[in-house]
Amino acid sequence: MRRLSLCCPTFPCLASVAVALLTTILPALSACGSRNIAGSQAVITPPPQTQALNKPLCPTPNERALSVNDVTQIITQAVTRAVALNLRATIAVTDREANVLAVFRMTGANPSTLISGGPLGGRAIPSELAAISKAGTCAFFATTGNAFTPRTASFIIQEHFPPGVAFTRGGPLFGVQFSSLLFSDINPRLPLGLSADAGGAPLYIGDSPVGGIGVELDGSYTFDPDPTDNDQAPEELIAVAGTRGFEAPADIRGHQILVDGIALRFVNAPPPTAEPLVNLATQGTFMVIPAFGTQATPRAGVPFLGPGSQFTCGTLGGRPVRIFMPLAAIVPSAQLSVAEVERLLSQAIQQAYSTRAGIRRPINNFAEVNVAVVDANGNLLGLRGTPDAPVFGLDVCVQKARSAAFMSNPNAGAIFNAAGLGAYVSRAAADGIQLNGSVAFSCRGLGDLHRPFFPDGIDCTGSNPCVPNAPGPFSTASRLFTNTNVWSPFNTGLQLDLIAGSLVDILSNYVNPGSVPVTRRPPANLRNGLQIFAGGVPLYKNGVLVGGIGISGDGIDQDDIIAAFGSAGFEAPANIRSDQLIVRGVRIAFVKFPANPNL
Repeated sequence: MRRLSLCCPTFPCLASVAVALLTTILPALSACGSRNIAGSQAVITPPPQTQALNKPLCPTPNERALSVNDVTQIITQAVTRAVALNLRATIAVTDREANVLAVFRMTGANPSTLISGGPLGGRAIPSELAAISKAGTCAFFATTGNAFTPRTASFIIQEHFPPGVAFTRGGPLFGVQFSSLLFSDINPRLPLGLSADAGGAPLYIGDSPVGGIGVELDGSYTFDPDPTDNDQAPEELIAVAGTRGFEAPADIRGHQILVDGIALRFVNAPPPTAEPLVNLATQGTFMVIPAFGTQATPRAGVPFLGPGSQFTCGTLGGRPVRIFMPLAAIVPSAQLSVAEVERLLSQAIQQAYSTRAGIRRPINNFAEVNVAVVDANGNLLGLRGTPDAPVFGLDVCVQKARSAAFMSNPNAGAIFNAAGLGAYVSRAAADGIQLNGSVAFSCRGLGDLHRPFFPDGIDCTGSNPCVPNAPGPFSTASRLFTNTNVWSPFNTGLQLDLIAGSLVDILSNYVNPGSVPVTRRPPANLRNGLQIFAGGVPLYKNGVLVGGIGISGDGIDQDDIIAAFGSAGFEAPANIRSDQLIVRGVRIAFVKFPANPNL
């Protein structure tokens, strides 16, 4: 069913005008009664904590992990289904932290697949990389409160939400696909980033997420442009068959989650059923891939928060938090002390525990998020999360913090010019946007300028014919301008162009991602890439940019309110925030709060 639009061809969309007004007014109204003003500083006073339903808090007792036998069973079940369908596939299984436990290639399986659309369209990549990214996507999205798949990802990253419905805004996670890539300095796990190509499913033991399975076979690494056709992808049928005995709890699967009243997608496949299992040894071999630690036999996963895990538990401001051990230290910068970084992290964590989650089941859980603070040059100062925050947000929250700090930096335009991205600087200037520190950009504001239609959600104006609206200054042209029928997740404009060299080089030499030349890497300020959806704001002291704070793990409005309240005492000056910027007659956003946000 398609949603009715409130727009007409010759007048601005009333819904978009309302959103713009709420974007500007609601943060101020939401903050009333929650801030104690003392001079120019603001201190958050969170509401009393009510009992949320999240289960359980850190540390998690008796956390389970996939055993070698579990991995073998999962792959055997998937291969059995592939044989029944007379198909040959490459199958990967990861644990919850996206450690690759096994990759099995069936005899006769296609060794490569092609990226679909965009500047990288037609590039051949090894099938095992696609399978690993699909499995890792499921693992990284999975929590005790929600279970998502690449099909879910496809539903929330396209140029319209829901996909295919004109005159609607871009997907809430537009751009999230370019995260956790192998050149990242935060959590480099996914060779192709988060996948939108159906063919993966999360793995659970009871109500605990323990990993994911990914399948590649058809030679096309793509997405689902039409979720209404209920297509059944063979790769997804095989992946779901592999989950038998390890299925996600029914109540938290993607189609149980509503965003703006719209149910997300999970899989288009029947539940797995028992069938006589094939002899795995006669169907192919386990691939030995040193770069991902795979061997000729499966290996066991690590128990999340347990022995061998990259994560441990701690406290911050009296609240349980999850700590990413490789980046556990909280460090100072020239302008932010350790105490100030801890204050910023603690304020965000406190707000997360008070904020009603947007994408978790059952309702009335608190938001589970990852929080990062960086300095003005993008150096990571602190990283913490709530205990059950989805792992994908680890890299994304740092991207958001860096993006907000970088776009607000007086040297942003010069750095883009030096990186060969001057065309975007010129396009921004043509719209009256100077990348010289005169605007304090939030990630939501950056996202407004990074959509294939501008303003976001208004496809075209006029009538007979309706003339397509030009893209935002940081976006690539919409499919309406390029005479193609299909948008591509590998076609986001500045975000992709910033990392394209690194991505191509690593896909060509993924066994040694550290060999990518410095000249092909993104600028140091954005070393793990740009992120272009809401949840990050810049930080200031006495009107001077000192860094950024980024939030990732829940709905984007929840991420925004946690970032805004986390920044208390270090807020961007009101007169330079991106919501003071008018582009083509449209006010750009800064932050947007959810209605009735607190538990």
